[in-house]
Amino acid sequence: MAVSSILTEINTLLDDKSPKSCELTFALLDIDTYHNGTFLKRVQRPYPKIIIHKPVNSTSAQMEVQNNLVFSFSFWFEKPTCHFNYKSKMLQLPRPLTEGALEMDAEKLVLRFTIDAPDKVLQVRIQHTYTQLL
Repeated sequence: MAVSSILTEINTLLDDKSPKSCELTFALLDIDTYHNGTFLKRVQRPYPKIIIHKPVNSTSAQMEVQNNLVFSFSFWFEKPTCHFNYKSKMLQLPRPLTEGALEMDAEKLVLRFTIDAPDKVLQVRIQHTYTQLL
């Protein structure tokens, strides 16, 4: 079974002229939590899914995250312009999520964001690492 490049698969969808959505399934999701920069815990989820939506006439796309620890959410991101390595901010994150970043390459897709709290001491940083696109 040939392994697909994550960034190539997403670019192919977004380069298509028609609006559409695509569900991507991975072999593994590592969800790492941090508090004040200190690692707390890793949770692994098999066969996580994300959904990419490509709207008509837009330079942005939407990603739905299905396998979060607490709730599913979506955010917007600028369409990648490179086929090797991509880094961007996560746009329009729903509250209480803030400070989101997205990274993609051939082998992994990484999401980083903060669960905000009224008191900064209570904030938790989350990292999702998706690997092995199926």
